[in-house]
Amino acid sequence: MTHKIPGWTGWGYNYLPGKFLSEISPTGRHKCKGDNVLMKKVLGIVISDRRLGNSEVLVKEIMSSIPGECGRELIRLTDFKIEPCKACYRCLQPHQDCAQKDDFNYLMGKIMAADALIIGVPVYILGPHGYYKMLMDRLVGVGNYIEQTRGKPCALVIPYGTIGWTGYTKAASMIMPRLLNMKIVDCWQVHATLPGESLLDSDNIEYARKLGQDLFSDREYIPGNRECCFCGSDILRLLADNRVECPICGAKGRLDHDNIPNFTDADYFRFSAHQVEEHFKGWVKEMKSRFAVEKDKLKEAQKDYRDKDWWIRP
Repeated sequence: MTHKIPGWTGWGYNYLPGKFLSEISPTGRHKCKGDNVLMKKVLGIVISDRRLGNSEVLVKEIMSSIPGECGRELIRLTDFKIEPCKACYRCLQPHQDCAQKDDFNYLMGKIMAADALIIGVPVYILGPHGYYKMLMDRLVGVGNYIEQTRGKPCALVIPYGTIGWTGYTKAASMIMPRLLNMKIVDCWQVHATLPGESLLDSDNIEYARKLGQDLFSDREYIPGNRECCFCGSDILRLLADNRVECPICGAKGRLDHDNIPNFTDADYFRFSAHQVEEHFKGWVKEMKSRFAVEKDKLKEAQKDYRDKDWWIRP
C-alpha cells in the first residue's frame, strides 16, 4: 500500500495482529554508510486521490530536500481502508489497538515508527479532504500512541484552489499533530488550483526545499497575532464582555486593541499532555463505565424507536 520513489530508502514495519502497536519494533531501520548512526525516517501522507496533484508534488519536494541520508516512505491515504470509528472504546484500554480489521493499525504503526511526518491535504468544500477527518476520528485511543509521537516534527502542506474558500481547513488540519503532541514545523497554505500548478511558481519550490532542509531543525510554526497562540487556529469564537475563545484548543482570552486576541490569562489548553490524558483516559473512559451501569435504562428509553425501521439502502 505504500508508494516508494525509485532511489529512496524505505523501512519495514511488521504489524502482528493481537500485539499492541507500541510494543512492535520497526524492522529494516537503515544505518548510514560507514557508521552506526541510524538514519532518520520520514513519512509523507498525501490525502488526495489526484495523481501528481499539488499535495503530492509538494510533499515529494519537501522530502527530497531533507539533507543527509534518510529513509523515506509515502502513503496515499485514499488507497487505505479507514472505516468510521465504532465507539467501542476498546482502544482506551492500556496496550490495546483498534479492534477494526482495516488499515488503521498499520497506518498508526507507520506514523509511530517515523521520526518526522509530512502531511499534504487539499482544501475541498471549505475544509480539509474528508478522509483526513476519518483518520482523526479514529484517534480515541491517542493515549496509547502519544509516547511514540511526542515532540516529533510535522509539516503540513495545504493546497487550495480559490481565494476566500479555505474555510476552517487550517485550524482543522492541525488537530491531528496537536493531539499526538507533535511539533508543528509549518502549516503552509499554497494557492494552486490545477494539478501540479504549484510547481509553476519558483517561490513555492524554494519554500518547499527550505521546509525540507529545516524539518529536523529547531524551526517551529509561530501563530500570527490574530491566531490562537496555543494551537495556531485562525478561527476564534466571540464571547460576551469582549472575551474570545479558541474552538479548537479551548483557550479563552480577551480582545485587545484592534481586536487582537490576548490569551495570557488562559488556564486551559486541551492539547497539553495533561488535558489529552484527562479527556481520553478519564472522561471518555468514564463514559464507557457509565454506559455499563445505565445500559438497561437506555434500552428502555430506546424501545419505542426500535420498530421505526424506515432505512433505505442502495
